[in-house]
Amino acid sequence: MENKKNKTEKTQEQIDEETLAEKLELLQRTDEIKGQQLFPTADGQLVRAPEISINLGVADIDDPLKKFDIYYNNINRILKRALPKGKQYKKQRDYIYEEKNVILTRGKRIKEDGTRGADGRMGYIVDAEEVLEMVARWEKESGKMVDLFNQLHTYNIDKGHGKRF
Repeated sequence: MENKKNKTEKTQEQIDEETLAEKLELLQRTDEIKGQQLFPTADGQLVRAPEISINLGVADIDDPLKKFDIYYNNINRILKRALPKGKQYKKQRDYIYEEKNVILTRGKRIKEDGTRGADGRMGYIVDAEEVLEMVARWEKESGKMVDLFNQLHTYNIDKGHGKRF
């Protein structure tokens, strides 16, 4: 009977060793292809790419030079050139800038104390490109402040960033 018991214990030890070996092999294989995924290109080739950049669109999320260019050299330049100048139009310009910044901060409106809790210059590139497209189209088509405000405000409402006035 003792022989049978020893065999059972030994078998359990073997099972534990096999289980450990399987775990180690699985972990080792995981490190071999860490963060890589195959995806098809436009010409039908399969290419390995970092998984996170495919899933999150990392290239579109954070490119500081592109953000700077879109924000300062495009959006703000168009607005400064096209919006009426002078103190008498400051309030109207602020309405436009507020709606623009709400889009760029994905819904963060300015608070009573003057803070927003986010910075539109640091937002997502896709949002900045969307604002740039709206601003450029507005300048080309009409250039009326009310049209730009309505376009930006409607976009914010559609995204759930506030309520219609």
